[in-house]
Parts: sequence; C-alpha cells; structure tokens
Amino acid sequence: MFTSNLISKSKYLFGSLINRHDNYFRCYAKFKDDNRDCRRAIVDIPAKKDEVCPGPCERRKKKKGILHKIKLKIIEGGTNFGTPFRELRCEETQKEGKKKAAAQIVPEGQKALPAPVREPLPLPAPRPGVQVSVLGAETTVGQYTSLLLKQCPCIKKLRLYEAHCPLPNCDRDLCQVVEDLQHINTNCHIQAFSCTCCDLERCLQNTDLVLIMDGGCSTDSYEKRFSDQAATVKRYADVIANECPKAFVIVAATPIDCMVPLMAKALSDMGWYSPRRLLGSLAVPEMRASTLAARALCLDPSYCKVPCVGGTEGGALVPLFSKAVEYFDFTWHNAEMLTETVRTSSAAVTRADGECVRAAELSEAHALAGLVSKVANALICTDIPHVTGYCQMNPGQVICSSRFLANLVEINGSGITRNFGLPKLSDTEVTLMNVAMNELCYKERLVCEWYNKYCSSSCRLEASQLHFFTPKHYDRFDDCAYANM
Repeated sequence: MFTSNLISKSKYLFGSLINRHDNYFRCYAKFKDDNRDCRRAIVDIPAKKDEVCPGPCERRKKKKGILHKIKLKIIEGGTNFGTPFRELRCEETQKEGKKKAAAQIVPEGQKALPAPVREPLPLPAPRPGVQVSVLGAETTVGQYTSLLLKQCPCIKKLRLYEAHCPLPNCDRDLCQVVEDLQHINTNCHIQAFSCTCCDLERCLQNTDLVLIMDGGCSTDSYEKRFSDQAATVKRYADVIANECPKAFVIVAATPIDCMVPLMAKALSDMGWYSPRRLLGSLAVPEMRASTLAARALCLDPSYCKVPCVGGTEGGALVPLFSKAVEYFDFTWHNAEMLTETVRTSSAAVTRADGECVRAAELSEAHALAGLVSKVANALICTDIPHVTGYCQMNPGQVICSSRFLANLVEINGSGITRNFGLPKLSDTEVTLMNVAMNELCYKERLVCEWYNKYCSSSCRLEASQLHFFTPKHYDRFDDCAYANM
C-alpha cells in the first residue's frame, strides 16, 4: 500500500514538472512574453544599470597584482611609486559632479572667497632727469666733458653745439663724436648741433642746464680772450632768454670774471636775469688747489678741500690753503708758493702741437663734469650740494666794490638758495683779497664799456672789429643746407 502511494506521487511530480510553462533547460523562452511579442535570448537581455557609473567604462581593468595587496593611503593628485594616481570616472559622472557643485547654495554668513588673481608687476617710476646743452663742445675739452656727462644717470638728454668749425688737424668732427658716444650703453640721449646750420635755437629749446665752454686759447691775455668771446657769449644770452629763460647757466668760458657780468647784463636787458640761476665755474682751480695741498701734506685728495674765493684766474684767484686741513695752517712762504702754482698751472700744462694748442683737457673735463653733475642732481632735488662758484653777492652780507665774487654757495631745485660769503681769512689771504678786489673792479668796468659800445653803436657797425661780425666762409654750409634736398 505504501509502495503504491509512493509511486503514484512520483508520477504526479514528474508530470507536473514536464507540464510547466517555464523551461529550465533551454536558453530561450518557450512562450510569448507578456510585454513583448518576440523571443529573446538571455544574452540579449541588457544588464542592470550601474548607479555609480551609468555607462560602460572603456578603460580595461588591470589584473590584480601584488601592489593591490599593499595598503596605501590614497591621496588625490599624489603619486604611487612615481606613477600618478587618479580616480577613474566616466565623463557623465564628472559632468554630474560639476553640476551638483555649482548648484550648492552657500549659506548666509559664509561667503566664498574669490579666486586668487595674480597682480601684474608694477612698472618702475620714470627716473627724473635734466636736459643739458653744452655750447662750444667742438673742442677737445668739450668732447671729454661730453663723454663723462653721457655716463651721468641724472641727465636724460645731452645736446652738443658746435660754435666754430673745428680745425681739421686738431679736433674731431662733432657729428662723428656724437655717433661714437651713442654706442655707450647709458640712458642718456645725445644729439649734435652745428653753427653752420643755425641750430643754436634748436639746441637750447626746453633746456634745464646750459654749460658754456671756452673756444679760445687759454694762453692769451684776458683782454684778447674777452674781445674774441664777448660777442658769442652775448648771442648765447639772447637765445637763452628767448628759448630757455629759466635754465640754470654755468659759465666756463674764459675769462669767467668778465663773462659772468656780461651774461648778467645781457639777461637783465631781456628781462630774464635771475641771480639764483647764473654761476661761474671754479671747479678747475679748486681741484688743482686741493690736489696740491693733499700732496704737500701726504693726504688723500678726496679728504682735502681748498676753497677758492675772489676771482677765477690770475691775481684775482685766492685759494684758501688755511682751510685745507682743520687746525693746520701753511707758513707764509709755503702758502704763497702754492698760490702762485695754482694761478700759473693752466699756462704750465699748455703746449703747442703744430697748429693746435693743447691744454689740460682731461683734468678740466673731469672738474667740469663733476660740477655739472652736482648741479643736475640739485635741480631734480636728489641732493643739496655746496659748490664754489662765481656769482652775484648779497649786498647785505659783504660790502665791497665788486658786484660779483667767488665763494661757497648752496644749490637746490630752485637754484642758488644760500650764499655763505667769505669765511675767516688769514693775514696773507686778506692781503691777496684786497688785490683781487681791485682787479675784479677793473674787469667789471671793462665789461660795462664793451657792452655800452655794443648797444649804442648804430647797426652794430662799430663792433665789426670783432670776430663775430666778420663774414666767414663755411665749407660745410652746402652739405648742411642741401643734405635733405
């Protein structure tokens, strides 16, 4: 009985399994799907969509090696044994992450800092500089001075004017000198102007500092030098009053004792004279006196300074050797010998080289360039130097028969601001100063006589004896006039 029941139940079980709709042995559906009208293989059924990475990753996964068994701290952007490590994500996931980050709302009270912006480097401020015009730069001293001024950082523009045609065997052509100086790697622009092209007005336009150089022979008497150079300096004064009336003028044309009063008189007639902006150069005799005193005392010349008062040359020049070193004074004999050496040093170094007359070009150029550099620094307010110069005296300080006198002055951006007057002199220096005053008075009378004769002459005919009024033939005029045609 039990056996029959077991057999019947087994038949029923196998029969029910055979009659089921689902087929467990085939790889396709036996009957139609409820939703779709076609039969599909299991391989055609798409896989479930991954929530982390919706699309299939094209990058092939590497097989797990021994490095996967090492526990490493993952740092984004770091390196793993020299290999850059990045988290691999699909493009869609990266776009969704960017959208979520952009959609985040910053709560009130917390503001996101702006992205850092690199500030551009500021441009350096323009360096202040002055424009210097050198009149009479065709001489050797003028060319050496221009070389030193080209290296001065406080000069932004240097203009050289050729007052006379240079001798072919003595001086170089100024245009060639300027072409040579332009190769010096400094920030100073240099230009050349010539008298044959009537460039004096162009040379002096908007000039801050004017240096008037000497164009004659230093061995001649001061009367002859004055008669040769007076008309040229008078013309310089007229053009300065028209083109740059507020320029600071340094007179280095000899005789300086006569040229400074002449320049002051000419500027006064034009209505542009300022005693604070006219100075005669004593840089050369002061340099020579300081060097002689330092050699006599076996000292460094940079620590020994001998001021010069009175005039600028000859018997009017009085170097104060008593001020060379503090608490020390030369004997009367030594002081007189040094004074005579300083007065005659210009003639001692002058020599004749064929048709050319050579003087102490190098030392004079060094002294003049140093004086111009000090005044230029004072005009741009970078320094307040004390220099020795031949200028107009203050009647309230010194009562003398001479209107102009050489002494120590202070210079700033507006010109000469302080005149220190004469210091305490020794007995020997007082005697020399009395002689110098008489000579300065004579030179001032000479200037007044020449100027009155120049101004009162009808059409300047009486002054035709001067070089300035003698017609000259310039060989370079045609080259200058027709160069641009």
